[in-house]
Amino acid sequence: MLKKGRKELLFILLFLVSAFLFACSQGEEGTQTSSGSDNENRSNDEPIEIRVATWQTEDSSTKLFNIAKENFEAEHDNVTITIEAAPYENYMTKLQTELAAGNTPDIIQVGEQNFQRYIEKDIIQDLTPLAEGTFDFNSEIIPNVQELMQIDGKNPVMSVGAATIGIYYNKKLFDEAGVPYPEDDWTWEEFVEIAKQLTIKDGEKYIQYGANLNLGKDWVEPFVVSNGGSYLSEDGSTSVDHLNSEATVEAFQKISDLYNVHQVAPNPAELVALKGIDLFATGQVAMNINGNWAQADLRNNPDIEFGVVGLPSMSDGEQTSLMYTSGFGISTQSDYSDVAWEFLYELTGPNTEAGKLWANANLAVTNELLETSAQAEDEYLSVFVDQLDNAVNSAYYINSYWGATGDKLLDPVIQEILLDDSIDMKQRLTDLTAQIDRELQQAAEE
Repeated sequence: MLKKGRKELLFILLFLVSAFLFACSQGEEGTQTSSGSDNENRSNDEPIEIRVATWQTEDSSTKLFNIAKENFEAEHDNVTITIEAAPYENYMTKLQTELAAGNTPDIIQVGEQNFQRYIEKDIIQDLTPLAEGTFDFNSEIIPNVQELMQIDGKNPVMSVGAATIGIYYNKKLFDEAGVPYPEDDWTWEEFVEIAKQLTIKDGEKYIQYGANLNLGKDWVEPFVVSNGGSYLSEDGSTSVDHLNSEATVEAFQKISDLYNVHQVAPNPAELVALKGIDLFATGQVAMNINGNWAQADLRNNPDIEFGVVGLPSMSDGEQTSLMYTSGFGISTQSDYSDVAWEFLYELTGPNTEAGKLWANANLAVTNELLETSAQAEDEYLSVFVDQLDNAVNSAYYINSYWGATGDKLLDPVIQEILLDDSIDMKQRLTDLTAQIDRELQQAAEE
């Protein structure tokens, strides 16, 4: 009986020691990231596929992706990079289906309207810890761009560049009218006066317009901000007392006067009737608001000599611009976040072959790429580079549901109130705020 009891006791002690050691080993393994990345337990030759979702389907982008893919796979024998490209109109539907099914690509392209929502909904990871030792977001990205893209101290994407807007002007038309070219510190009042001098009519027929504006909500917003107004509150929670504030209404009224009082710009109905004719490129508009992407075609147009200047400032004297951007984030569902980051850096990093190509296609947003691309010294692009510092904290960046809601509700009202001077602008915008707030809240709760 004594011998048997000793054996049982020894067995129990051995069991307890084994259980303790197993628990310790599990505790150490449990420190791996929530994304499932486990470098220590993964074999170096384990086959890995990194899926990359993008809406960039044009030939130049396909070439760029393939360069990054070939360079990366040459250095990583066990990794296969799969590029999944779909046109933007199909991309979002496809991505939502994959998210719902738990089959999200490791790397996904994200537009500025979704930075905040994708981080808050845990769709993409904060890249800061993954980038540690490789890329410092706070020191390497142009400060204003970093401020706009960062969400509560988190970095949702590696940017592929940006686009801003300014005013193109036809030097020949200015010279013929004896009007000095606009300079960067000009005001809205100066812009209006120049547009008057450059508008030519034969009776009721327009021979030449002084200016042309895009009346989409995004393009009007910089003027609203420059006048001291805004679409939404600073936290993005409401449009009440912002979209219908005195400063916002005044900005809309100043733009409306271009059409109804000064009559120096073609209204959208007239542009539709022209069936896509570019009035600026054909010399029928003296000043045209457009983005940096337009300068490439204009450079190749031998019939026009043009210049570029930033937007005129409104009442508070602040020069503003709009900034579009997109980037690539890493899915929280990725099992290989560390490898995904390595490829993401190969694709977008400032000192990689593909990263430099992105900068050539867009405005560089890192200090290094800005220097190597020489965009800041370019006669035309330098103006748009400067506007990166003037880009406003658009409603896009402070409420992820603004894009769809604003497109649906605000865009048609902007055209309505700007072109019909019989409408009570203040009341119309006040009525609209309740509807916008309701839809923003509903979208956030879905």
